[in-house]
Amino acid sequence: MLLKRLFRRAEPQVDRRQVLRLYPVRNALVRFEQREDGVYILIVPIKPRGVFGWFSRIFKLPREHRIELDEIGSAVWALCDGKHAVESIVQRLVQQYTLERREAELSLFAFLNTLARRGFIAYAKKRL
Repeated sequence: MLLKRLFRRAEPQVDRRQVLRLYPVRNALVRFEQREDGVYILIVPIKPRGVFGWFSRIFKLPREHRIELDEIGSAVWALCDGKHAVESIVQRLVQQYTLERREAELSLFAFLNTLARRGFIAYAKKRL
C-alpha cells in the first residue's frame, strides 16, 4: 500500500479552458440505438476474461451490456461526434435546459469523465 502511494503517477492536471477546447468522440466499438422518445441506449460489448469467460461460455451469459441514458445524457451523447467542442456542448445545455453555466460545466465534465473512464469516448484536440 505504501509502495503504491510512493510510486503512483500524478494525475495530469488539465486546465478548464483546455477541456473546453477538446472534441469528444464516440468509441466505434460502442453501438447505440435511439428510441422513439429520443433516448439513447448504449450497447457495450463484454469481453469475458478468466473464470468469468469460462462461465460465460458454459452458461451462455450475455455478450453485451445495455445502458439507457436519460434525456440530457442522450443530448450529450448525440453531440459527442468529434464535430462539437465541449464548449459548444456546454452552450447547448445552458440554452436547451435553462441551466446556469457553471452547473452545466460541472455536470458535463463529470459525465464526460465517466464516459471516458469507461472507454465509451475519447477526446480529440482538433475537429474531425
